[in-house]
Amino acid sequence: MKKMRKFVFVLLGVLIPTLTANCSNKKNVEKAVTAETAEVGETNESVIKVSMPPFKKFVEVSVEESALYKETDTKSPTLVSWSESDCESDFCEMIYQWSDQPGKEGFELDSDIRVGEGTFYPVLDEEKDFYKVGTLKRWCEIESAYIPKNEVKIVETAPIKADELEQNKELFYDRYRVLRDGKYKGVVLCDALSELSGETLSVGVLVDGVLLTPVVYEIDTYLNTEQQESIYIREDEGTFNLSFNKSMVAAGEDEYDPRLDLNKLSDKQIAEIVETVIKKKPELVNCMYLFPSVGTDNFYYITK
Repeated sequence: MKKMRKFVFVLLGVLIPTLTANCSNKKNVEKAVTAETAEVGETNESVIKVSMPPFKKFVEVSVEESALYKETDTKSPTLVSWSESDCESDFCEMIYQWSDQPGKEGFELDSDIRVGEGTFYPVLDEEKDFYKVGTLKRWCEIESAYIPKNEVKIVETAPIKADELEQNKELFYDRYRVLRDGKYKGVVLCDALSELSGETLSVGVLVDGVLLTPVVYEIDTYLNTEQQESIYIREDEGTFNLSFNKSMVAAGEDEYDPRLDLNKLSDKQIAEIVETVIKKKPELVNCMYLFPSVGTDNFYYITK
């Protein structure tokens, strides 16, 4: 049976936010780190064209909790969330806005957002005693907010290496396949499993040690024991779906939750998957950074 992808609008989505359309670097990235040279940063042209994230640096919240402000003033409005009233399903809608804005009919104030110690943010700018950080994400259209400098600390990132990504080292929690040659060299296939969402296959690209995955390049993936084709991909109401038969199931998988084996995909199947998704304009991009000894974190930005 097809697993329907579900989207849950939770406070955690804002606690680990992302980035914005204020992109100072508007040049399309046409060079991707290859599997062979990812460690040394050599590049080659990629079929996936996205602009680089507009992040200048990153900060980590260093206090027990901090608010996100609309202006460079701790007395200014803060970021809050409103949840759909009387909702009893996993599809409850949430709205993020500033505390000085009126609520929407059918919604109730859910939380005056406070972000905890250990939360990462990408920095867009500095103003007075504040950092302007990116807060854009799938469900939050607020692109940026201010956080006091004395409540965060600067943190360094490290490049994501293709080999470690594929080997699923401790810092990486999903499954990846980095394409190593041919037309799609440098493209990354990412397979993630969620209890609520089921399995998702995403198509991204590794650029300068950062994994960039356009949101519209995500594919809902599931086992279909009745089909003859090893894989079958299609678009349904704007969403990509990929079904696979038993021959493509990864070895050792739970029979009740089988997953696609990325390494069983042929060159022809990979081409079909990539060429299908890249027909769409990337726009919102999920980018994954590596923070040494801590792990990876994901942020969003709008590509140009």
